[in-house]
Amino acid sequence: MTGMRMLKLWVVVMLLGLLPVVSEAQEEINNAINVQLEYLKKYPKDKEALRKVSFLYLNKADYDQAIFYGRQLFEIGYNERDYNGAVIYSHICLGQAHMMKGNVKEAYSHLGQARLIGESNKNDSALCSVYNGLGLYASNVQKDYYRSLTYFFKGVEAARRCHYDRLYSILLSNIAGIYYLKNDSTGLKYALECYELGHERKDPYLIYSGSTNTAYMYYLKSDYNTALKYIQEAEFTMVQNDFYDQSNVYNLYGYILHKLNKDDEALGFFRKALDLKEQGNISSVMNSYLGYAEILMEHHQYDRAVWMLKAGIELSYQQANAIYRSDLLQALSRCYEEDGMLVEALKYHKLYQLETDSLYNAEKERAVGEIRAKYDMERQENEIKQNRLELLEKENKMQLLIAGFICIFIAASLLYYLYYRKNKLYLTIVKQNQDAIRREQQLQNKIDEQFAEIGRQSALLQEYLTDSTKTSLPQPEKYASSSLTDEKKQDLFTQLFIFLFTFWRWSEVLLPIRRGTTKELFSQELC
Repeated sequence: MTGMRMLKLWVVVMLLGLLPVVSEAQEEINNAINVQLEYLKKYPKDKEALRKVSFLYLNKADYDQAIFYGRQLFEIGYNERDYNGAVIYSHICLGQAHMMKGNVKEAYSHLGQARLIGESNKNDSALCSVYNGLGLYASNVQKDYYRSLTYFFKGVEAARRCHYDRLYSILLSNIAGIYYLKNDSTGLKYALECYELGHERKDPYLIYSGSTNTAYMYYLKSDYNTALKYIQEAEFTMVQNDFYDQSNVYNLYGYILHKLNKDDEALGFFRKALDLKEQGNISSVMNSYLGYAEILMEHHQYDRAVWMLKAGIELSYQQANAIYRSDLLQALSRCYEEDGMLVEALKYHKLYQLETDSLYNAEKERAVGEIRAKYDMERQENEIKQNRLELLEKENKMQLLIAGFICIFIAASLLYYLYYRKNKLYLTIVKQNQDAIRREQQLQNKIDEQFAEIGRQSALLQEYLTDSTKTSLPQPEKYASSSLTDEKKQDLFTQLFIFLFTFWRWSEVLLPIRRGTTKELFSQELC
């Protein structure tokens, strides 16, 4: 029943996450707007100021001003080709504002363009707001709760990626609201998570939104006393912070008190909600008419109930909002029937049937579409898995090929290194041998020179001795009896002298040379 009248509120409030630090209170919002307007007087083309003021007006529910400044932001951003920083946020602002005004086509167009820019640039901080807006559009305008949940969960994923904690909590609250519209209490866990995160962060709006949705969930579970506890906390937080669309809370108050058989108090809250209809959104007002009429019918005040129900139906068609249209038509048919006006009852029953048939057909088409989408998704997943397997096989082959090349390279490098060392050792040995041969040749040359010198000295000595013998005096008689003749004596003396002279020269020349050669060879071996 309720739940959707808060959805447009969520459209506005989720934009608060786009603002730096802005209080939910209207007074503080007005002050923030004045600050930005004063700044824009000096710098009229400042994109950041335009972005802030457009979203502030959106939060204030001044949609005309939000559109005015949103268009300025778009023009400047488009001219400067600043799609990811300015154009995308102008589309978000314009989409939300047009949706709140009931301009369905404009809203969807702007939100769709914002989505394209956000997805192409992977701008998660903007995408989570875009998905939230698209989810609200799908539920508010199209009454497509499946698509709405799909967008909201996409927004949750985007908010997680960019650590946008506040909008993450708001998206959880929106998910709980959709489950309420589906009459599914599964949304309780999402509502409670938003409520708990609000208290952890000490964020008034999250507390308000979480407590409101938690009350809805307990209302579905027929736990009316627990629902009343949470809606009382929601009302207290709402009044303290002057939140937008207060009729939402008063409607739920009325429904809970009606279930607790406190119809007088319930009617009081429904009247209070209708008194604030100018500040509330369309869904909230429609729900107020419906709840008020239900109690009037039970008290047989059919004329007043008919007026309430027709006002709600007319508003539904004027604003192209189908959320409660079928409920209003059904209630009006039943009201006429109970009042005995069967013709009118049949008329509105047929309208109700047409509405439900169209909704049924739409649901059937969506169901078929979901099956088809699921089939396509599974097929795509299988294709992706197959592609991944093929890619994995290619990667394994490539890794093996790379490993083979690495092994070959290492082996070749090792072989080259061994060859290089062997060749270097061989060249060293050859050089050492060549040096040894050269030194031996030098030694041999020195020996030959020494022998030549010795031969020359010997020849000179022999010549000298021969001349001395010829000039010497005759020997005494006592030597005449010797067996050695003078010629033999001379010859023997000459050989002895040559031997001694040769020995002396060798000891002087040859031995130092050999010692030096041996030392050099030894040092080279050590090297």
